[in-house]
Amino acid sequence: MALRRIPGSSQQYFLIAYDKRGDEVRDPDGTVASAEAIAALTDAAAAVTDVFILSHGWQGDYDDAISQYDRWIGAADPDTEGDGIRPFVIGLHWPSKAWSDRELKGAPSGLLGDEPAADGDAITVDEAVDEYAAQLGDSPEVRAALSTVLAYAAEVDPGQDATDEDALPADVADAYRVIAAATAADDGDEPLLGGGWDPDAAFQTAAEAQPDDGLLGDGWFRKLREAVLTPLRQLTFWHGKNQAREFGERGAARLVRAVMDATPARVHLLGHSFGTIVVSGAVRGPGDVPPPPPRPVDSLFLVQGAVSLWAFAESVPESIGRGRGYFADVVTPRFVSGPILVTRSRWDHAVGRFYPLAVRLAGQFLLGDDLPKYGGIGTFGAQGVEGAVELPPLRPGSRPADHFAAGTVHNIEASEVIAELQGASGAHNDLAHAELVRLAWSVATSRAD
Repeated sequence: MALRRIPGSSQQYFLIAYDKRGDEVRDPDGTVASAEAIAALTDAAAAVTDVFILSHGWQGDYDDAISQYDRWIGAADPDTEGDGIRPFVIGLHWPSKAWSDRELKGAPSGLLGDEPAADGDAITVDEAVDEYAAQLGDSPEVRAALSTVLAYAAEVDPGQDATDEDALPADVADAYRVIAAATAADDGDEPLLGGGWDPDAAFQTAAEAQPDDGLLGDGWFRKLREAVLTPLRQLTFWHGKNQAREFGERGAARLVRAVMDATPARVHLLGHSFGTIVVSGAVRGPGDVPPPPPRPVDSLFLVQGAVSLWAFAESVPESIGRGRGYFADVVTPRFVSGPILVTRSRWDHAVGRFYPLAVRLAGQFLLGDDLPKYGGIGTFGAQGVEGAVELPPLRPGSRPADHFAAGTVHNIEASEVIAELQGASGAHNDLAHAELVRLAWSVATSRAD
């Protein structure tokens, strides 16, 4: 069923699933979830005033999406008494699972590579090929190249450290180039493959002894198997960024516009991780000069975003070599009329450390000033946006401001709330906080006057 009621909570939401092309997938019972949602939304008895559309991020299958939405939406029941708000919540699922959490014969698993799973749960090379091929392309050429890479990685002792003399075998490096060519795309933000990406350079950088600050595991990057797999995970990371943008500009954008056509209710978008790319793309829509939606979105909430800190800038610093951020239109009044809120946390290792690692391995480095050339808004906030404001830090148990300025980007330091370390990704998925729910509610109700 499209309608999901959260166990132990009075909250409910509609879940709409899409395939990797951005086309909606029918529910198992044959219903079209978007049609069910819009029918419920337009029911006069519902008297909906505000629609909230949510997107999860990377590494999420259908069950992961439900788990995240249940935790986030069910974290708190906002006090709506007397505010005249009748909310309606829609959660989007897009296929962002790049690989399972199972190890490859002892290789660390998960976003950054967590502690090894039990040997009995290890994934075979053929199973790993199937998983990566589902994301990177299921052509015979890609599958053959994946088999070459993963078979070699499986032969490497997972406990063996890399040395300066190690190198990728020629056939493995060539296999990586086949995968790169098959998945080559400019994601509109930071074109990886157009920047001279090379698998040998990626391997060598990963194989170098990295300072171990305790955040990425005990010498994780020094392991030879991880160095072998780093180019594959890097390609998958960039492919995931591009997939999030494409889904946002297609499936999610169509839904936002269908909702606006169906109801005069206010529309608010919330995204996490790569989901911030999804919702930004949903506002922007496709094309080099995108037309605005039928009416501006009423608020935008970007939680621990894995999108460039310069993506929303009208004028990107000259040293970066771009004139305008890809999502610069999104922060203009024609696209979003209400407040835009961006969270950041120093405990988000996925955005703060893995994201820069991926771009650094592409031969892209930090600027010499306080802000990096490449980094995510989940670490640095949205930069280069005229009129953006820095809010006081979010404290545990705090109540947000009663009003956020319309048409303004607000960056908020949330390290005291988004702080629970969960494996190598740190606090990236630490979302189930009443403080975040209250923030989203306060941002939305700032437009309710």
